[in-house]
This record gives sequence, C-alpha cells and structure tokens, in this order.
Amino acid sequence: MTISSLSMGGFSRLNSQTTVKADKTTSTENTSDKKNTSSLPDAVVENIQKMAREGAKKGVYMGDKYGAYINAYKTQHISPDRSKLISLMTPMVMNAKYTNGLPSFFQLPGLPFTGMLQVGARNGASMSIYDNSGTEILSYDCRNGWLPHQSQVEGKFYDETTAIYHEAYAAARAEMQTGSVQSSGIATISGLDMKA
Repeated sequence: MTISSLSMGGFSRLNSQTTVKADKTTSTENTSDKKNTSSLPDAVVENIQKMAREGAKKGVYMGDKYGAYINAYKTQHISPDRSKLISLMTPMVMNAKYTNGLPSFFQLPGLPFTGMLQVGARNGASMSIYDNSGTEILSYDCRNGWLPHQSQVEGKFYDETTAIYHEAYAAARAEMQTGSVQSSGIATISGLDMKA
C-alpha cells in the first residue's frame, strides 16, 4: 500500500538526523582539551566540557543543566520531528480499515520513513513508523497511544555526548585531587617539628 494522497506541506524537517560538522574554531579557554574528533560541532563539545568541569567543581555528575542542554540539542538537531509525524499519521490510523490483523506496509512519499499498519478485531489499530535505517522510531496502539522509540542516530548521539562529558569530568576531578594532594603535602612538610 502506497500513500500518495497525503499532503506533505510543512513537513520538510521531519528527518533532521543529519549532523553537519561546523567549521573548526580554536579554543583559547583550555588548551589541554583534546581536539574534537566527534561528529558534533566544536561549540557543542566545548559546552559539554565546560559543564563537565563545572559539575566536577560542584561534585555533580551530569546535572540538570547538562540534561536540559543535551535534550534541547537532540530535539532540535538530531531527532526526527515525531510530533509532526504523529499529526500526519493520526488521521490515517483513526480511519484505517479492518485488515484481519495482517500488516500493511507503506512508504511516506518524499520522506525517509516507512510504516506498517494493521487493524485486527482483538487489538484494534496499530502502527509502526521506521526511519531510513529500519529502526522503529514511533509506534501506536489502542492501549498506549503514540510511543517514541530511540533511533540509532539518537543512541549514537547519547554515546558521544556521554563519553565527552565523562572524559572532561574525570580530567577535572583528577586535576582537583592532584591540586588538593599537593597543597596538603606542602602543609604537612611545613608543619614538621625538626626538634624531635
């Protein structure tokens, strides 16, 4: 089943899963940071490293500020626009004809998504939407409604950002511990009683 009567107006940003690497910029803030080898723009990597250093100073690992930043960036630049997909597909699933539970596959014209729709007597209508890699990114059933699923691109994004944060956090903690050991060592040496 191919859907050709759907209007795609206003849905040009449904798949924003392409990450474009920004032009390299030089960082003068901290020259000890490694060069950016991730697929993320330099500014994003620098922000993550900065939040990791701030978190290390406060003793907070991946605090609320970091979580909000990562989720906002992911929603804007990485994730497919699921809300637009839902608004596009809801009329189709609500008006679906009985298929005796047999799956009916379709492709959304002009978009990098495919889907599967089935309507049975027992479970009602259900639908799954897949991205161009074949990963289910959105599903619908009568019991739960629309449910988002993590795409491979989103998983890779979380892996990269977590690794960047962890590396910067660990380096900042190690630097802080080295500094506290050196300062406590100086205090101990200066506190020795040489008369004994």
